[in-house]
Amino acid sequence: MKLKEKIANLQKKHIIYGILILVFLTVFIIYLISRFAESSFVENIYNKYKSEDSTLSYKDFLKAYVDSFFIYAFSLIAILWIMNFILRTVKKRVTPDFHNSIRVIIRVTVIPFFVIAYLNKFPAFTGAIIGVAATIGIAFGLAASRYVSDLITGLYILFSKHHNIGDYLIIPSLNIEGIVKDISINYLIILQQGGTTSVIPNNKLKDQDIINITVVKEEKSRDGISQLIMYGKKVSEVQYIYPLKWACNSDDSHVMIVKAIEETGDDFKDFLEEKVNWRISKRNRLDREYTIMLTVIDSKSLLTLVSKFTKTLEENYEKLKNKKR
Repeated sequence: MKLKEKIANLQKKHIIYGILILVFLTVFIIYLISRFAESSFVENIYNKYKSEDSTLSYKDFLKAYVDSFFIYAFSLIAILWIMNFILRTVKKRVTPDFHNSIRVIIRVTVIPFFVIAYLNKFPAFTGAIIGVAATIGIAFGLAASRYVSDLITGLYILFSKHHNIGDYLIIPSLNIEGIVKDISINYLIILQQGGTTSVIPNNKLKDQDIINITVVKEEKSRDGISQLIMYGKKVSEVQYIYPLKWACNSDDSHVMIVKAIEETGDDFKDFLEEKVNWRISKRNRLDREYTIMLTVIDSKSLLTLVSKFTKTLEENYEKLKNKKR
């Protein structure tokens, strides 16, 4: 039933487009006939019904109003076509919601601009158009200033290529981290550890430090029949390197801490793509902080792996301390 409805809607859409194209072509053909033919029926109609106060000849009328109409019309079609071409090129990088929102904004911005620009050629409309445009502009500026700010930030996020859907982000100042599920004009949705989602307005992100732990490695050849079947001859590998922070007392044994990290890395070697690396990222007389790099190929695994790794690391370290005692 749903398939039939989609086909029916598609047919209606094509019929409407076909009618509009047919009407436009008919008007354009009539224009060409009236523009280049001598004493055409259109010219006769104009001369018969034109105002007595009008000083415009038929040719001047065509040049002033009709020629400009088709210039505006073809310019509008060309701009919309270029915009749609650009949107199609980035369609795979954004969500359908974001794509549709941008397309609607382009249409409601570009089409009224050309309509107002053309109507402004008629003296009777000039004053009214300026007043209406000014009123709409003020109302839009007051009511949608934040929306426009979010839109600009959303476009910046889209074209800066800082992060895409599926990337794993860490935003320290907001205490938020997780997988990017949706990039919209107004907000960013992140799936966090524990299965919860966080909706962050774009205007709140523009001043934040955002860490993207997604690493795209160069293409490499695959060995073995099973890998060739699954991945093809070459594939661009994507890895996620999570910087796990683990703090200890400065009096704790560095040797035991390193041993605990290595033992925990061995416990999780089936879940990690590479051997665990570590470094001391902070040190003072009170505490010492280690950064442990966890490398995986599936960002979703980090939603549970981080907490399990931390818990196991604490347990292994306690066991080593108890043995020493």
